[in-house]
Amino acid sequence: MASSTHDILGQKLFDGKTKRIYSMIDQPGLICIYRKDNHRPSNKILSIPGTRRSSIDSIFRFTQQQLQTLPPSPSLYIEIPGKGALTTSITTCVYEILRETSIPTFFVASHPQPDMFIARKCTMIPILWIIRRLANETYTKRNDGIMNGHRFVPPVVEIYHKLHPLTYRRSATTGSIDEHLESSRESLLDDDDSDSDECFSSIWSYEQLLNANLDIENLKITQTEIEYMYETCCTIFDILEHIWMVKKNCQLIDLKIEFGITTAMPKEIVVANAFDIETWHILRPMEKTTSTGIELIQENLSWINNALRDILDLNNNAYITNKISPRRRSFLHQKQKSTIDDTENEDDENTSINRIIPEDDHIDINQSILSLNIYKSSFIPLTTSRCIIVCSSTPDVEHGQKIKITLNEVYNIQCDVRLCSIYKSTKTILKFLSNYSYEHCRPTVFITLGNINNGLAMCLSSNSQYPVIHCSLMSIEQQNNLFDLNSYLSHDISMFTVVFTLSSAIQNVVQILAMNDWRLWTKQRGKRLKNYIDLLIADQQLSTTQQTTKTNNGILTNK
Repeated sequence: MASSTHDILGQKLFDGKTKRIYSMIDQPGLICIYRKDNHRPSNKILSIPGTRRSSIDSIFRFTQQQLQTLPPSPSLYIEIPGKGALTTSITTCVYEILRETSIPTFFVASHPQPDMFIARKCTMIPILWIIRRLANETYTKRNDGIMNGHRFVPPVVEIYHKLHPLTYRRSATTGSIDEHLESSRESLLDDDDSDSDECFSSIWSYEQLLNANLDIENLKITQTEIEYMYETCCTIFDILEHIWMVKKNCQLIDLKIEFGITTAMPKEIVVANAFDIETWHILRPMEKTTSTGIELIQENLSWINNALRDILDLNNNAYITNKISPRRRSFLHQKQKSTIDDTENEDDENTSINRIIPEDDHIDINQSILSLNIYKSSFIPLTTSRCIIVCSSTPDVEHGQKIKITLNEVYNIQCDVRLCSIYKSTKTILKFLSNYSYEHCRPTVFITLGNINNGLAMCLSSNSQYPVIHCSLMSIEQQNNLFDLNSYLSHDISMFTVVFTLSSAIQNVVQILAMNDWRLWTKQRGKRLKNYIDLLIADQQLSTTQQTTKTNNGILTNK
């Protein structure tokens, strides 16, 4: 471990087979998690029939034949070089995605050392949630009559009580929950990343979890907390499934999620699992590979990591340097500098190129020039979302600025506020529209502000393919007056949306642009979860107040 890491690392809190946990100096509520290269393989293979895609276990499992080729290991763990760093990078990427949704997690920040990350200190809730979209062999063996590959709509959510392998005891006869489940304080620091049968009890039903009366860190796991975790699991699965599908054309098959309770006040339930190779299965297009065993696991870990980094646009800056050799990169750098002040003609430039390229590289001159053209390209089509707010009068500019601030600060959508009038100059509006319509790759939405009869929205909608939202802000005096429906209803194909509040206009813009922007989509999905949780908490507070007032007559009791 690098010496610089010891500047912030404190006491070693835990040292297991797959991870090591340190406290942080002067940060009692934070920890550093170091991921080791150890891996515990399983003898199960995921297979989904009836599809041309291969079942790429993002956590690719060994077959029995592959296990026999591995060196003997008394602890059943093998070392996979680079696994710790790849797992840490994957975990960081997933939590950066979840950060867009404002879902509480224990992840704080990445660490300069690639196989470590900083997290909030928390006590794990010994419950494992598994969300399944497709039935695999493990599921079909437990549920007769369900075909392998069956699609669950909505996804199935399974609840497991997580046990430490050393304290697990399988009862010979059927008994109570307490007879089947033997937990201890050690289980809160479970270090086994496998999903083997020795790690978990039988599946719990919702009612079993509700009646287990779990109490962790002096926080009782009541129905409100269970509903919170359940809905959070569904939301996270929905988000990750959406991103894998729209960005990489891959199907998320299942996902495992764990929660913890922060030790610092105020206590909070947070998502607190690392996204290891045993956390999810991903079905991706078939690719030929000759790798086996450890190399196959490394290959799939690298693919998942690179895919997530692509989704987060973390690999864009390294595109040129990764595709071009060091000698070619040096040449391109020199050529870029020379072309800034270069005023010579094309023949002189070709002479210059021949002079700079080493002799043994002449055979690749066409490839070099092509790379140079890409490198020097001054125009790259933008794909970032934007909203154009068109005001029909000066008083509407203030409302346009309010929309712009919200879209900029909350949703990171670029906005332009413009002032146009169809009555003064229709030709000016068409010229104004041409300034935006040439960027064909860029998702764009127009908002028009002003009187509903001003014709601005109809003009923009009729002369472009972009969605147009007209926001008509009526005064109190106008709210009770009828307006002329014929002024904006049309039997022509040109139509637009009409709203009467700024918030409605903003919501429409976000929902339209979210179709092509996964960040907006996740923000909207996170907002839906927050609305649900806020309602759940408000209902709990109301219920608690009513329980307190009715205690005397014995109908209800306090929690």
